Amino acid sequence: MTLDPLLAFQRQVLDGLLDEDALCVVARGLGLNRILAELARVCATPRALVFLLNASDQDEDDLQHYFMQMRSGETTDEASTVHIIKNETNATLRARVYRQGGLISVTSRILIVDLLNDVVPSELITGVIVHNASRVTAESIEAFVLRVIRQQNKQAFVKALSDAPETFTQGFAPMDKTLKVLGLRHVQLWPRFHVAVQNDLSRVETPVVELRQPQTRAMIDLQQAVLDCLSAMISELCSTTKLLDAETFNVESSLFRYFDSMVKRRLNPYWHRLSGRARGMVSDLTLLRRVAELITTYDSVSLLEYLDTLLLSAKSAPGALPGPAASWMGTDSANILYSVARARTFVRANEPLPESTQATLRTLGLPDNIVPVLEVPPKLEVLANILDEIGVLNHAAVAKGADAGPVLIMASSARECRMIRSYLSSLHDYVELDIPQQYINDKHSGRHPKMMVNLLRGFFKWKAQATGIRGNSSQSQRPGSTATGSQNQQRQGAITGSQNQMRHAPLAKRRRVRGASVAAGVRGPRAQADVLEQESSDLANTIAANDSTDADSADDADEYLDSDDWTPNAFDEHFGLLPNAETIIVHSYASERNVLTALQPTHIIMFAPDAAFIRQVEMYRAHSDRLQQVYFLVYDNSLEEQRYLSAMRREREAFERLIGDKATLVVPLDERGTMASPGSRLLQTVANRTLRSARNTDAMEPATVIVDVREFRAPLASLLHAAGFRVVPRTLDVGDYVLHDGLVVERKSLPDLIGSLRSGRLFNQAAAMTRHYTSAALLVEFEVNASFSLQTINGLTDTISPSAISSQLSMLTLTFPRLRILWSSSPYETVSIFAELKQGQGEPDAERAVGVGQDDGAVERDSLYNAASVALLQAVPGVTLKNYQILARQFRSMREVCEASRSDLEMVLDAGPAKQVYEFLHQAS
Repeated sequence: MTLDPLLAFQRQVLDGLLDEDALCVVARGLGLNRILAELARVCATPRALVFLLNASDQDEDDLQHYFMQMRSGETTDEASTVHIIKNETNATLRARVYRQGGLISVTSRILIVDLLNDVVPSELITGVIVHNASRVTAESIEAFVLRVIRQQNKQAFVKALSDAPETFTQGFAPMDKTLKVLGLRHVQLWPRFHVAVQNDLSRVETPVVELRQPQTRAMIDLQQAVLDCLSAMISELCSTTKLLDAETFNVESSLFRYFDSMVKRRLNPYWHRLSGRARGMVSDLTLLRRVAELITTYDSVSLLEYLDTLLLSAKSAPGALPGPAASWMGTDSANILYSVARARTFVRANEPLPESTQATLRTLGLPDNIVPVLEVPPKLEVLANILDEIGVLNHAAVAKGADAGPVLIMASSARECRMIRSYLSSLHDYVELDIPQQYINDKHSGRHPKMMVNLLRGFFKWKAQATGIRGNSSQSQRPGSTATGSQNQQRQGAITGSQNQMRHAPLAKRRRVRGASVAAGVRGPRAQADVLEQESSDLANTIAANDSTDADSADDADEYLDSDDWTPNAFDEHFGLLPNAETIIVHSYASERNVLTALQPTHIIMFAPDAAFIRQVEMYRAHSDRLQQVYFLVYDNSLEEQRYLSAMRREREAFERLIGDKATLVVPLDERGTMASPGSRLLQTVANRTLRSARNTDAMEPATVIVDVREFRAPLASLLHAAGFRVVPRTLDVGDYVLHDGLVVERKSLPDLIGSLRSGRLFNQAAAMTRHYTSAALLVEFEVNASFSLQTINGLTDTISPSAISSQLSMLTLTFPRLRILWSSSPYETVSIFAELKQGQGEPDAERAVGVGQDDGAVERDSLYNAASVALLQAVPGVTLKNYQILARQFRSMREVCEASRSDLEMVLDAGPAKQVYEFLHQAS
């Protein structure tokens, strides 16, 4: 299969990138990956060396697929390909690939290390293609790579591409900053309303039938309940933190995933100072948005199971202390959410059902005291009617000898695809139940699709298993139990892990890090959870007593499709090669990007709205006349429709703002006529002034800093290079930064500092630094624009607590008196600190820094990792920082040291220290 030719506007985009170095921003769905593939084809030649940055695994797979299709053309070089370098590729192989040339997709961290180590032949570099340019910032590794390449090869080109225009409108002058980081002066904008795009896509009208399906009464109530919860939580979060603007952070914006990053970016400078309740509300906003999405994408049984999983994860086991529950679970809206979700799935019978109905329910593996409601998603019924209509049209087309291709159904997720396939495979398979007349109305009858019955059976089995897990957990917490708290938490988390469909709700982990009061969880959700606990126990007993249930079908009921055993004869009977007119293919929007070109459908059904795919359909229609009809399904007046319309509006407003910014864009140049990245000139001025004052000379070599390769994930190495330091990447066993042969620095961000103190890893690192270097420093570095405070004033006390950070830091300094602690408000401030520390000092030896710490293998690892034992040993009179290693090699524990005789100690230590140790350990008090 060959590729479709480029449209006229796509050729203009490609020509613009080939003519000049520019940032190209294209609207989603207009074929950015195809443009990238054509640009890569031009660069994929052994006569050039071009790097592709920021490409995901899916992007790399698409490029390889495009190259395979391009090789069928007559003008494509057979040697053209894309080389992919991963972490598994060793340095020797990387150097060989660099020398061969061509297009190389490589991670930024690997490339910057190879550039600084002169593994990459910089004189051969032709240029760099930056994909997903919206992710590039002044502190990113991509900015570091581009700066080094421009210094080593000023002739190299830079092409940047992005399909996220909204990102370039967030913050102050984001497009200007991105251009400065990329070193570009030109911007190319291609929105959907561009004249060239309009001419190409509007030339042929796309036949679209829009079906606005009304929601059921239950779906409307669920939607309103979620919106009420979101509104209440956003209002409380704004009033509690005093940091969020209610006009910007509203319910409408909370329906999009970018809302999480907006909130965290605004609260990040004060995150470690927020209360546990405020942090929990930020996590719960993400959870509620997920629930809002599932109302229109999940069936009634799966949605109820998801909500019950959240409820069980927030409920403590019997006999245990109540844990913090989500604040929204105690509201009346949450009670409405749970009651409506259950009412649209099943109801309890107020009086005994007929014996025949009870027998049928037991045969199906269901409790005999419920009445299944099983509300089917309305879109599925509309989908069945559409397929019947298309079947009639295709049958008539085949009879006339006309073209009748496959039917393509596009869904929002892989799980929604499974639901559609299962419903269509059992479309005419129903289960009839004799239900009393009082339970039958226009919406509820005794006739249910088999798919929904299977899901309900799986739901009850899951509840029975969840009850058993919680019962075992409660038994382990009784007096005399030896189970630890972490084991109980693992059992608690097994509730969510037992169901593959619940992978999006790891609520137990979130609850453990929040500090909501106990009273907040004792209200509504506790009572609701108690009812659920009793109900689950009853259902477990009912299912356990029912021996007639098909075990295999019940075990597999959590999946949509039944796993029947197929024999070879049955396979041949049911499966075969279908004609295109009878083929129905279900795909998700994220599964494959060129699905239209590959399948060539004549009818497309969009089960969920997606703006990017609509434009792909328009491009497919512009290339081919096979498309006959497009069906667009959307729930009327729903959150699904609101998200779609808001996404379209946000993209249009973003492009309109970018067009206005482009008209007034002013990009300064440095003295060399190239772009200067933000902050680089200031950093270089400060660093040079400090170093020159120390050396009293204007002509000097750049100061050298040896950096551990693992530190290139942080922005400090990039900022050091921007300030004029010579950065030498090496694999260091001791420390992160070596400023000179006598000074090593271990850098810790605030989260890493807290984790290292709690695990004891920082004590081992401090011991290694003080043992091998004359001067050792612990650098506590805060993030840019973060609050430069470790604790709030109220958090400081006059008592020592082993769990407090201040107390742990005090113990660290007491244990290692020669260790110095440096506090830095940001990586930019760290550059100034390093410049001051380099005053009057020589340059470090890279080979010596690499060899430091490699001879510690003779010491037993247990003694090194047990910080408490090492600290106790060093506190004994006669034991010093030099001879304690000898004791650690000879004796495996403090008990062996205490039981050793004086002669044994003298064999290990000198006579004087051995006498001091022995008398201290054996002298009577």
